[in-house]
Amino acid sequence: MKRSLISRAKDATLEKAVLMLFRPKVERYGEILRFKLDTSAKVLSADIRLRGEPIPLVISEAHYRIERQGKQAVLVLHNIKTSKEWLQNLLEDRFQEIRLKIPDVVRSLID
Repeated sequence: MKRSLISRAKDATLEKAVLMLFRPKVERYGEILRFKLDTSAKVLSADIRLRGEPIPLVISEAHYRIERQGKQAVLVLHNIKTSKEWLQNLLEDRFQEIRLKIPDVVRSLID
């Protein structure tokens, strides 16, 4: 099923907003090279060049959902697929879900 032009435009706008918010948070560890979001499937992907690593980390698939904790919106990442075997094992063993606080302005675009 083809996604509508409006859906793709919404995702492109949201991708830029997310990059503006998260690039500074990732900067100490590396650089986000690519970030892709599909709000209809609730999946994101990214390529991240980590400091000291010759090959970028590829997050090929990360499912997400939005939850509320009081007034705070939280992005919950789960079923994450990465290109690094050790990281994939760590996520599966210890971090089945990763919770990130998000601003309401971004939440309204993701929902």
